[in-house]
Amino acid sequence: MPSLCTSRAPDPFDFEEALHTYFSVRDVRGVTLTGLEHPEYLDKVGAYSRRRQGDEPVRFVGEADRIYLNTRAACVIHDPVVRRQIIISKTGSDSTVVWNPWIDKARAMPDFGDEEWPEMLCVETCNANAHRRTLPASGCHTMTAVIQVTEVQA
Repeated sequence: MPSLCTSRAPDPFDFEEALHTYFSVRDVRGVTLTGLEHPEYLDKVGAYSRRRQGDEPVRFVGEADRIYLNTRAACVIHDPVVRRQIIISKTGSDSTVVWNPWIDKARAMPDFGDEEWPEMLCVETCNANAHRRTLPASGCHTMTAVIQVTEVQA
């Protein structure tokens, strides 16, 4: 999934970009996400407060809307119920958004089913917030995400 931007503008301009990848999971409450250990993130649910992810994988126990900063490594969604891993590798991206609306937000969204939130997880390859890009006049930028699904043996 590439995102390619070539400027035809006479002047440089700033932009943010994200590949909005929504993954189907059996139950987000049992899923873990690795590859985001240690970086700082902006917690949009917590008024954009700056926090740091510890050594542990990301787990989901409520609404999540985070921009992880300085992230270049692959992320792996571990979905033990269906015994699979979804690996998201990327290039040209320095941040990662992780999102799940949970119960109340899902009910408030007109284009999202009230009971759909447990079966989805959004892990976005992006350049957002502090990692927005500046594209020079006649410049070019490419961002890619490669998604791989592997079966996990019992």
